[in-house]
Amino acid sequence: MSRWLFPVTGLALALALAPLSADDAADHAKAKAVVEKAILAAGWEKDTTTAARTWKDKGKFSGGGMTSEYAGEWAFAGPDKYHFTLTMTVGEQKLEFAVIANGDKAWESGLGMSRAVEGEKLDYVKGEVYQMWVLSLVPLVKHEKFHLKPLPEIKIGDAAAVGVEVTRKGKPTVKLYFDAKTDLLVKAAMTVKNEFDGWKDVVDETFLGGWTDAGGGRKAFTTMKVVRGGTTMIETELSETKVLDKIDPKRFAIPDEK
Repeated sequence: MSRWLFPVTGLALALALAPLSADDAADHAKAKAVVEKAILAAGWEKDTTTAARTWKDKGKFSGGGMTSEYAGEWAFAGPDKYHFTLTMTVGEQKLEFAVIANGDKAWESGLGMSRAVEGEKLDYVKGEVYQMWVLSLVPLVKHEKFHLKPLPEIKIGDAAAVGVEVTRKGKPTVKLYFDAKTDLLVKAAMTVKNEFDGWKDVVDETFLGGWTDAGGGRKAFTTMKVVRGGTTMIETELSETKVLDKIDPKRFAIPDEK
């Protein structure tokens, strides 16, 4: 699947950005250089800021008292559109889910029902879509409204990782970490409210790996693990990742608008 399996609730508190001081500007430039190296390492320098992509994945989800294998299909177009469908089996029952996000609206279906996504859950969906856009990296160096700041180096396993904090007015803060040797993105972290634990604030940590040739000089990650509040929630393998100039807008149409 992806770390965006079950969008459930609101945005983390946003940081309002003030005009940059000289020190802030220097930090921004330093962090921007890290992101630019990561873009080159992944071969994404020719990508557009819409980051239009489709992919499939198969993995395991654990949460809400259940664990299940699943298969999913995904489409994303930045800054604010995505669509996923997934199938999982719980016991002997086959379940199908779908979510569409498009700007300030979202829709979901599952268990024989469909409805508009509203309230805290809508805020959460919008935050998750925003994080997808951030992880595409190119918008961070081409849009002036992103503020980047270096973070202390950490260890991920035995490997050193260089950190960058991403802030934007009215959006949740996202922390990115890049392998110090390969420059590739290996981790992201964002605070969310956890539906499975009384809506408490928890940190979702997303670990990316298995970077491989995706054609056209690009690389793509093929493994993802999401740890929510210290507990593994998603482990998945991605395949058939495609970078597109655009995706048919009908794929992101909210059903009552079709």
